[in-house]
This record gives sequence, C-alpha cells and structure tokens, in this order.
Amino acid sequence: MPRPLALALLASFVTALAPADDLLEDRGVYQPPFFAEFQDVEIDGSLAYVFGVGGLAIFDVSDPDAPLFLGRYAPPDDRANRFYRGSVGDGVAYGGAREAGLDVVRVQQPTSPTLLMTVGADGVSYEGSAVADGMLYACRHDAGLEILDLSDPEAPTTVGELVTLANSWDVVVRDGLAYVADGIGGLAIVDVSDPSTPTLVASLPIPGAAVTDVQLAGDVAVLAAGSTGLVTVDVSTPLDPTPLAVYDTSAMAATVAVDGDLAFVADWDDVEVVDIGVPGAPVAAGLENTPGRAMGLDVADGRVYVADWARLRIYDHGPTTRGDIEVPEWFEFGPTPPGTATDTVFTITNTGGGPLTVHDIEVFDDVFEFTPPLSFTVAAGDSRDVPMRYTNPGLGVDLTFMQVQSDDTDESVVSLPVVGEPDPDELDIGDPAPPFTLVDLDGVTHELSQYLGRVVVLAFFANW
Repeated sequence: MPRPLALALLASFVTALAPADDLLEDRGVYQPPFFAEFQDVEIDGSLAYVFGVGGLAIFDVSDPDAPLFLGRYAPPDDRANRFYRGSVGDGVAYGGAREAGLDVVRVQQPTSPTLLMTVGADGVSYEGSAVADGMLYACRHDAGLEILDLSDPEAPTTVGELVTLANSWDVVVRDGLAYVADGIGGLAIVDVSDPSTPTLVASLPIPGAAVTDVQLAGDVAVLAAGSTGLVTVDVSTPLDPTPLAVYDTSAMAATVAVDGDLAFVADWDDVEVVDIGVPGAPVAAGLENTPGRAMGLDVADGRVYVADWARLRIYDHGPTTRGDIEVPEWFEFGPTPPGTATDTVFTITNTGGGPLTVHDIEVFDDVFEFTPPLSFTVAAGDSRDVPMRYTNPGLGVDLTFMQVQSDDTDESVVSLPVVGEPDPDELDIGDPAPPFTLVDLDGVTHELSQYLGRVVVLAFFANW
C-alpha cells in the first residue's frame, strides 16, 4: 500500500563524491561497423548479449581486451525497430521492442541468431524482462506485468498477467516474488508463486522519481530512479518495504547491476559504482565518464560491461594504473566587450590511478588562445590549469571547438565546444521566463501568462 516517504528519503540523502582514483580501468571496446545504439547488455558465461537499435548483437568476451563479435539479429528496418532491453535463458533471447512486441530469438548458435516469434498485441509496449523458475516475466509499461510459460522456451505462452501496475520497466524475481521497477509507481512487489494469478502485495512510490530498474542485494532492493539517483529499500519484510537512502548520482540513473556490496549504475554521462555495504549510507566507489551514453550495463567476475550507445565497453573495477582524462562538457567565457579580452584557465583533471600525458590542445578559431606549454603530464588524482584568452572581435557570438589529445586509452581525443561573447539575454537557472507565445501540434495557441502559478515544461529534442 502506498505511503508517504519524502521525509524518510530526505533524511538519508547522500551526495556522490567520487574518489581520486575513479577505480574503473578501461579494457576492450567494440564499435560496430553497422548502425547501432546499444542500450542494454546481459552477460551469460563468456558471452555478452547486447540489445538496442540494430537489434541483438552477440560477443565473445572471454578476452576482455578484445571483445569478439559473433553474430547479430537485425530486425526489419533496424534503424526504426529496436530492442530497448532484453533477457537470456536456455539458448533463447527475449528482446523488448515496445510497441513492436517481444521478440523471441534463438541464440544457441551465436553466429546466426534467428527470430522465432513475436509476442504481443496492438498497443502493448514491452520493455525489460527476466527468466526465472521456467517462466518469463515481461514488463509492459502501462499494461503491467505478463508471465509466460517457458516449457518450450522457443514458444512462450502467456499464463498470467497483472494489469494494475503504474508503468513497469524491468523486473527481478526471487522466492516467488517479482520486484518490479514500476516507473512513477516506484517499487512494486508481486506474489508470483501462482503464475496464473499474480497478486500485488506492496507498492512503494519514490517521491519525485520514476524507477526504471531494480536489482536485489540480499534483503535490499536497489533502484535506478532517473534524475533522483540510486535508491536503496529494505525488503526483508516484502509486505512492508522501507526506504533506506537516496544516493544522488551525477546525471540520470537508467539501469543498475549489483555484485556483492557494489552497485553499478549506467548514469547516462558515466558509469558510477556505489558501495552499498551499509545500505542506509551508500558511498562512492568509482566513476568513469564514458565517451558515449551509458544506457545499460551488467557486471560479472569483477568486470563491468557497458552498452555505451554506439559501443560496447569493458572495464575492470579496482585500483587503476592508467591516466584518465576529465574535462568540462563545454567551456564558456563570460561577457567580454568588443575589442577587449578575457583571461581564464581551462582545467584538465586526471581521475585515473596513473599519470596522464597531454600531447596537445587545439582550438579551431584564433580569437581563442592557449598559453604554452600544451604538452605536459598530470599526476594521478591531480589537475592542471591551462591559461586561456578570448579576444572579442565584435562580430557576434564566437562558437568553435577545442580538442585535447592525451594518452588516455579510451578517450585519446576529447572534443568540446567553446563559446565567446555569450548572449546577454541568455537565461540563467532561477531567472524568470520572458513572455512568449507558442502554437502546439494541434494548432492551439498558448501564452505563457495563461500558466501563471503552474509548472510549465518545455521539451527539446526528445523525451522518454
């Protein structure tokens, strides 16, 4: 039964503080020659099953320094049809393709995975799933949880469903209970001891959060809760789950994997490792800024396997021996009157456990200048400030890119935008919005003044 948790969660809110050594050593990486946006990875023995745009790709990861591509199932029009998450069991992979259904793919021959069938009805959106106790537990967003019999794993048949959940994303099953990442519904615990009649036994909303993944660490449920971060919940009494702590990750906690006392989080901009040995007081145990977008991950034998948008990446967890570069995502000079110059510093940080050598820094517009030397070494856990100047020629906004070249083994070249003469009318966080008028997709005109006192959300690019 839902109950207010804001005070309990607020009392145990933990801010991420990364250690000097990021504790994640990069190993192998695979960039596919085909179009792909990897979004989920499941490890089964020495094989990695990677789901995403481009379908299902299978890798031999027995050599972590050189993941070997074995085979791929590509859905028709694989730029449009995709798998968002998946699960694997008994030589079969199950890919959640949202409105395109739940695809059943034979993977007994990893070099030639083959589509067997698609489960689903019109309007039903499949996401994550789990194989347990001869059943497949499939999350269907606002259509709830579906349970399928895997007596024939290549032809699953539906035996039960629970349609009263809020927005189910993923699930883990243990001892006759299904723990569901239920979006805005938080954590839902479902009795599945009789698969034909699943029953909701507890629901725990997380204030202000949408829970998109769940894993178990003993009697603790570990939740990925988007911009809220990582949430730990005591489930020792399943009828009465109790919140323990919120750990504030740096970006958006999308998926989580657990190995012992460590929780590994795919956090959009990075992979974060959190020590949950004391579940009510989680602490940082590693952080790696991935070059792409960390969408999904799995962990096995001390290694982390990351679906990093266009690449599969493999990391070791523990003290590192290499340098690891960290720079801002963008760099902007403050207001600079035409004909004048502004001096500042650009900071390069080494979050690795060994020295980082910077080979060169380039900027592609001569109104920006660096003061040499532009090649140097940064000690482990240290940083280096490089003097930088912007001279405003008075021609409007100056926008270009800079590149930093180093011996970082997974980011040897880092690029970021540089902006001079920012718009003086640009809004900062906390500034009041100026009046504006917009016409929506239905042709209805909206004035901002109509919404005085209400929350207004403007969505740019894309939203999920």
